[in-house]
Amino acid sequence: MADARTASLEDLLRRNGPLTAAALGQALGISQPSVSRLLASAGGRIVRIGRARASRYALAHEIARAGSRWPLYRIDVQGRGAPLGELRALHGGDFHFEPAHPMPAFLHGAFADGLFPGLPWFLDDQRPQGFLGRAFVRRVAADIGAPDDLVRWQADDVVLALLRHGEDEPGDLVLGEDALQRALQAMLVPATLAMSERAIRYPELANAALAGEDIGSSAGGEQPKFAVLLQDDDGARAVIVKFSERSSTPAGQRWADLLQCEYLASDTLRAHGIATAENEVLHADGRVFLQSTRFDRTSTLGRRGLVSLAALDTAHYGHGRIDWWKFAPQLLRDGWLAPDDARTLALRGWFGALIGNSDMHLGNASLFLGDSRPLALAPSYDMLPMMLRPASTGEVVPRTLELVPPLPEQHALWSEAARMAQDFWWRVEVHAGISADMSRIAGEQARKLQTAISRFG
Repeated sequence: MADARTASLEDLLRRNGPLTAAALGQALGISQPSVSRLLASAGGRIVRIGRARASRYALAHEIARAGSRWPLYRIDVQGRGAPLGELRALHGGDFHFEPAHPMPAFLHGAFADGLFPGLPWFLDDQRPQGFLGRAFVRRVAADIGAPDDLVRWQADDVVLALLRHGEDEPGDLVLGEDALQRALQAMLVPATLAMSERAIRYPELANAALAGEDIGSSAGGEQPKFAVLLQDDDGARAVIVKFSERSSTPAGQRWADLLQCEYLASDTLRAHGIATAENEVLHADGRVFLQSTRFDRTSTLGRRGLVSLAALDTAHYGHGRIDWWKFAPQLLRDGWLAPDDARTLALRGWFGALIGNSDMHLGNASLFLGDSRPLALAPSYDMLPMMLRPASTGEVVPRTLELVPPLPEQHALWSEAARMAQDFWWRVEVHAGISADMSRIAGEQARKLQTAISRFG
């Protein structure tokens, strides 16, 4: 009889999703005490969501013999692990997160009870993505029984990948005991590269990355890149290194110019008081390498929490794509950003628009993820005139960089960003490593901005 009632309970939850004890009793035709005994006898197959009378009950979902619940950890700035709570997989594709302590930023709004329609948004950036993500998928797919095509991955595949290979994902979150053990073990004997070896090793790592080998972490982005841990006088430095094609071709020269433009854009923003990733340009084997220090890692091999605006938007807004200067006031209004950070995000958005950055999707801006709100704006990254990138055919196609004029209420930020953009183009025009063609474009853009500033600013 008990087995039959347990089967009926599981079938009910399988068909209807999370239900209250009262709804279970009514559907099964049993008393409240009987519901309580039935839930207790079902054990780990049933997940409780919420507290007291607001509690609901859901059917657990086991993922490929890896269980249905796993501890979630944080690695702090000193490299020490700390428990955050437990992630539970539910039938139907939902997940539940039970925090070990109050975490209002993680469980805000519609997610206050910890129930998520899919992988929780604060883990969304740990999904494999971009150039390195595809290499990661090729390396681990067979081990976890997942497709080797990233597009076909489901939430179960992501969870298995994080449990078995998720020790070095973006941010500070680590899922499962084994992944945490591997992350901590790697800190004891870190695989570092001496600064003096870069001129030789960077070209080798670039060739390996292009050949399809998995080099470093699965940080996102489409530009070819690899990730390494450098050893310098201040300790270990985790970096992501983008690289161009060899500059002997027109496309290679344009990508070499663009990577140097990214360095100069970072330099310009920093000169105007805006935090950016620390970048360095190196030339080796006919390629340009742009080395960016990861701001989600520390010199003591510790980590900082990080979440992209894309993950935040998917969970709480659903814009998909929105100009940063339009999104910033909403994030301020809803308590995600402090006033200064909201202004900085909007200013960065205008700067990017005025230098021809056509790739300012929400994955290219992030917040430092903490337990409570507001969240701090992370430094700027991936800021460059992507409108000038070569076509998919490899041709360098002439393109006109149109200037976006401000609406009256946008005038102050636009004017400040326009002067920063003009400063950027001046720097590009005279930079020693820039091609004559890019120098000419930079001069033209600086003059266009001067005309626009005279009219609007």
